[in-house]
Amino acid sequence: MALIRTVLALIIVVVLFHIGMFYGGVGRDTNGLTEAVYSLAELLEAPARAVIDYLPLTEEQKTAGGANGFYVVVFGAAGGYFILYLLLGIGRRD
Repeated sequence: MALIRTVLALIIVVVLFHIGMFYGGVGRDTNGLTEAVYSLAELLEAPARAVIDYLPLTEEQKTAGGANGFYVVVFGAAGGYFILYLLLGIGRRD
């Protein structure tokens, strides 16, 4: 169980690095490390993008919140992984 929680924590860190690099204006093609972080983060954010695309939102709701926007997807992914991280820790006895 601890290994799964560690992997989830590392996933959250990668997604947060992706947010920080995008916000800071660091391009995808800056170097190999940024290319790797962008690629891995996009792969990890794919489930959040699929869930957001699946939601039955009207056109007005999609444009108001920017449902397909970058920040909605990445914060949704980070939040989802954080909830999984918390749920795996509930009921744990040391």
